[in-house]
This record gives sequence, structure tokens and C-alpha cells, in this order.
Amino acid sequence: MRDHQRCADSGVNPPHSKARAGEGNRLVAGGTTATCEIGFALLPTLGILRTMNLSATTIESQGTEDASDPLHALMPLRPLGRTGWQSSVLTLGGVKWDAQCSELEAVRLIERALDLGVNTFDTAHGYGAGESERRLGRALAGVRERVFVSTKTDDRTYDGARRQMDASFDRLRVDQVDLMFIHGLDDAKDCDRVLGGDGVLRAIHEYRDAGRIRFVGVSGHWYRASMERLIRECPLDAVLCPVGLFNLAYGYGYIDTVLPLARERGLAVMGMKVFGAGRVKHAASIEPYLRYSQNLDLDSMVIGCESIDQLEQMIRIIKAEPAPLPVSEQQALFEECQRVTQSWDDGEFNWVKHYVKA
Repeated sequence: MRDHQRCADSGVNPPHSKARAGEGNRLVAGGTTATCEIGFALLPTLGILRTMNLSATTIESQGTEDASDPLHALMPLRPLGRTGWQSSVLTLGGVKWDAQCSELEAVRLIERALDLGVNTFDTAHGYGAGESERRLGRALAGVRERVFVSTKTDDRTYDGARRQMDASFDRLRVDQVDLMFIHGLDDAKDCDRVLGGDGVLRAIHEYRDAGRIRFVGVSGHWYRASMERLIRECPLDAVLCPVGLFNLAYGYGYIDTVLPLARERGLAVMGMKVFGAGRVKHAASIEPYLRYSQNLDLDSMVIGCESIDQLEQMIRIIKAEPAPLPVSEQQALFEECQRVTQSWDDGEFNWVKHYVKA
């Protein structure tokens, strides 16, 4: 298991915060005292949403929670590469709630994630035809300085990428995003387009130089050779790639290839497809899937969900910090991984089809 920092001992403030480390309110809940540093990701234990102006009613209601329930423990944090951000082990992904929830349900889900200590959020220009960014922007209004937000552009042209990024800023209600991903890196030809001198990279670098983007990353679901090439040839700050048991089951992993190279270059490593694009709902339990990925050398797992119940279920497991999944148990789950990804519901993303062809 990685050695990571917890909320109570972190002194790092978010880039947008005006508060100084060490300035905090001591709040008592459930017979225990917790220090919450204003301006950092200590939205966790005591339901700090919207502002730090908590009413006595809010504090009292939090005090009725079962202190033995892992759900109300501190959220484990890990350094997000060289960004300076101490990220919650869980990054709330921008899918599922973008299309399978009403807007109000989505906002409440995001607020609950904040309440439980999630301080990092990922979305994309194309998720839910823009609904993901728009809903996230609404939910984070008033707390933007206390969270880390990444989004993505999948257009490879200069003008197209600029249009997408401008739309993302508008939907998210921000002038600046923390991390912009070049989304969905594909084959060698796609890599050539990305590395071309007058396309998406030029647009991203101009926006970064103008202060509208802080960090640059790349995401991809397959063609790991393309991701390795981009890491070597392009100044990046982060990668987002599949890190779940599903990839082990299909024999196409990034853990032994992309991850070490990213670490060598000092990049943040964010992992996706922990739940197999949602197909884990057909598995016997989500627990081993989280155990496997949480104990890898990752900074944060990017996982979307469609209900507060699902969110709380996975956060309970994450906060309990389960032991690594033995290799024998990993291998025993390969059949289940392949079985639940043989068919796909409407709107689901069949990312394993490339592995099957290979």
C-alpha cells in the first residue's frame, strides 16, 4: 500500500485559495475533535459544503453520525504528481451522473462527494453532451478554490480545441481549469496529429501561457505505445489510463509500461476503468476491484457513479484502506471481468473491444 498523507496532517493549500495553512476551525463531532484547515480539502468529515460558515444545526446533525462507520473517517490523500495538490484517493469522474441522473440529483451527488472528502473532480467537454461540465460547474459554485478540476478536449485541431476549451470554461463557470487532458489518445496517426505543431498542443500551450490552464495531461484507453511516445516527446504533467482488474483480465495493462515511465518523468498518475466503465454492477462485489486499484502506485482513482448510495458504498471501502488483493484472488476474478464485459447497455462505453481484437 502506498504511503500517503491524510487530511489532518496536510499543510498544502489549493492554488486558488486565499487561506494560509494552519488557519483552521476546530469542530467537535461525535465526541471527537477534528481540525479543519480552511482552504484545503478538509471538506471531508464534517460536511463542509459551499462555505465554512457552518451553523450550529449543521454541526449538531453531524455529531449524530456513527463514528465507527468508515464513511465518516478522513479521506486518504496522495500527492498529485508535481502539481502541489494533495488529492483525495477518489476523484469523482464526470460520467454516469451526467446522463443517468436529473440535474438536481447530480448536484446533490457532487455535494455529497464534497461532504465526504472528495476534493478532485474530472469531466470532459463531450460527457453528456456538455451536461457533465455544466452540472459540475453549478455544484462547485462557491467552493471552486477548494477543489481541483480537470477536463478534456478531444479535438486535434487548433481552432476546434480552442472552441471546446472555451465552452468548457463557460460550462464550468471558471476562468481557469487545473488540468486539461488531451482526450482519448488513439493510434500512431492520432499521436502524430497531437504532436503536430499547429494543432491541439499549440492551443493548450497558449491557454496555459495565458493562465487559463495550469497543467496538461493525456488520457487514453488503448494504444499504450502512443501514450508512452507522448510522455517522452511532450512536456506533460499528468496521465489518465486504465488501471483496473479488467485490463489484467484482458492482458493489456498500463501498470508495467505507462505507469513507470510516468513516474520517471514526475507525472501525476490518475487511474480509470476501475469499475470497467460501470460493468462492475454485474459483479459479485465491488470491493476487490477497489482493493486492487487502490493499492497500486496511483495518485487518484477516477470513478463515476449514478447515485449517492453507490458513492457512499465505494467511499466506505476506500476509507477503510483495505489490504492489497492477493495475486490468487486477482486471477480468480478474471473470468468475472470478462463475463460482465461481454455485453453492454445503451450508453455504456465498450472500451475492451480493442483488447478483444488484439
